[in-house]
Amino acid sequence: MKISISNQFQIFMNKMGLNVNDILQEAGINKILWKENIDLNNSEYWRLLDVLDSKTSDQNIIYLSQIEKMNTFMPSFFAAMTAQNGLEAIKRLAEYKFLIGPVKLTIITNEKTTSVHISGIDLQLELPRFTVMLEQLLILNLLRTGTSKTIIPVKVGSKYDYGTDIIDVLKIMPEKLTENEIIFDNNDLAQTFLSSNNIMWEFIRPELDRKKLEVKSGKSLEENVQALLIKRIPSGDFGIDEISKSLNISKRTLQRNLKALKTSFNEQVKYARQSLVNPLMKDETLTLIDISYLLGYSDPESFSRAFKAWYDSSPSNYRKNIIA
Repeated sequence: MKISISNQFQIFMNKMGLNVNDILQEAGINKILWKENIDLNNSEYWRLLDVLDSKTSDQNIIYLSQIEKMNTFMPSFFAAMTAQNGLEAIKRLAEYKFLIGPVKLTIITNEKTTSVHISGIDLQLELPRFTVMLEQLLILNLLRTGTSKTIIPVKVGSKYDYGTDIIDVLKIMPEKLTENEIIFDNNDLAQTFLSSNNIMWEFIRPELDRKKLEVKSGKSLEENVQALLIKRIPSGDFGIDEISKSLNISKRTLQRNLKALKTSFNEQVKYARQSLVNPLMKDETLTLIDISYLLGYSDPESFSRAFKAWYDSSPSNYRKNIIA
């Protein structure tokens, strides 16, 4: 996946005291941003979200959710702003959201309301609090900016706690839900967007569709391997024979193709384990022994050695810091 990080966006992040290269390094991503684009696989993207989750305050999230700033960096938000009304805007955002990262918006409309569900694409991982809060506020700010009215959701919630600053922006008390959801009155979504621009939409739509087709047709071998590993590692059924069979290729072909990409099956297993470890570490019902077996390690000592190599910290010390 190619992530576009413009100079404007880097300046935007720096204003919050966040350096993009420092964040990449902390996420264990061995890449330096020296131009505006950087290629991240899904595993690296999830680790990036985890670091942002630990680094950003609610005030940072609110600042990032200002749509008038964000749409200058993200074509999908710009496309949404040119829509005729709120419903069309969130449908456009949902259609092109995956061009930004592995996040999916599912829209369900009934007679009176429309709900937007926020989830991850492919990888069976929970989105971190940072991503959920940001996505919900971005959708809300998109509607408020487009209509120039203080639209208030009918309902909003997730499994996470909402800080008072975010509640003040939402102007409604969030609920504890099993899904990440924000619901709007259809009358609010029918309000005309002041920023509606059909001419601009017809100009940018072909390029967005081209990128959409490029991403869908060019899903990499690494992404497919990662998706399978993350789904299968907790069950222990993730050997190279099982993965190659699921991909309908031979073990030798899989090894050869991964080598051509300057990686290996063992490295892909390592990346998948790194993607899984943070959500597992945050689950206080699991012991470190439980986590080591869920990550496919034969014994806790092997897990501990691998963890120290990833994060330069013991699992127990790391866990104290993220749960505190």
